[in-house]
Amino acid sequence: MESKRLSSYNNQCLASILVILSILLLSACQNIKAVPGKPEKHYDFDHQVHYEQTKYNNAHYLLQIKSDSYRHFLQQSVFLLRHSQRLCQGSTPQITLQQGVQGFEKLPTSPRPYQPDLVAQVRCIK
Repeated sequence: MESKRLSSYNNQCLASILVILSILLLSACQNIKAVPGKPEKHYDFDHQVHYEQTKYNNAHYLLQIKSDSYRHFLQQSVFLLRHSQRLCQGSTPQITLQQGVQGFEKLPTSPRPYQPDLVAQVRCIK
């Protein structure tokens, strides 16, 4: 009976140690800083968007949203607006589109050519 209690206690201690180590490892991964001027690849699960983000400083970013389909363009555009707002954290985002704005036709009569990625510069104005 005593050995079962001791074994159960050891298992609980081991589980607690594993949980603490996991939390420490995950928190260490979160504190990795981005290198200014170097693009980072990301994926937004809510909008299902692949994008690259280049951070120049806390108020200047370059976003390159990967173009994948015409139907998905609306989600990419909404993502750009929401993500810009999140990056600026209370400041007003100023979005300058550099390339990739697609035409919007309800019923196209010819096949659409390959569309370039949506590239936008985001500056946070105070």
